[in-house]
Amino acid sequence: MRYLLFALSLCMTAFVPRSSPKKTNLTVEIQNVQPLKGTVFVALFPPGNEFPNGKPIDGKKVDAESATVRASFSVEPGTYAIAIFHDENSNGKMDKKMFGIPKEPYGFSNNFRPKMSAPKFSDCQFTVGNGGKTIQIALKKF
Repeated sequence: MRYLLFALSLCMTAFVPRSSPKKTNLTVEIQNVQPLKGTVFVALFPPGNEFPNGKPIDGKKVDAESATVRASFSVEPGTYAIAIFHDENSNGKMDKKMFGIPKEPYGFSNNFRPKMSAPKFSDCQFTVGNGGKTIQIALKKF
């Protein structure tokens, strides 16, 4: 009898529906968009995805039509980092000067400003809770 009850309890747990992780909203407010032409690219990174040059888990393209633009992501609560650049000439890439210095405006979460190298994930990380989050990032030219 014990074996029958045990087998039934295993069967019952196999049919319990599993809930998918609850998603919430992350809004990124990009400030200091100048000139008002081109496209702003926003890349969302989780920990460990070779920030900021690796492959983001999500990305948005926003027309540079006002000094402040917004991008929204549906994310699971957790830790993330954002990298942004303003493609002023709409060629689909970040134009660079000698030694890889960006020609076009860029920004990172926490408004981190790297000195001589690309930032680390830990420099730019932030946490999104169950209630969502809005962050502001100001673009800057080097």
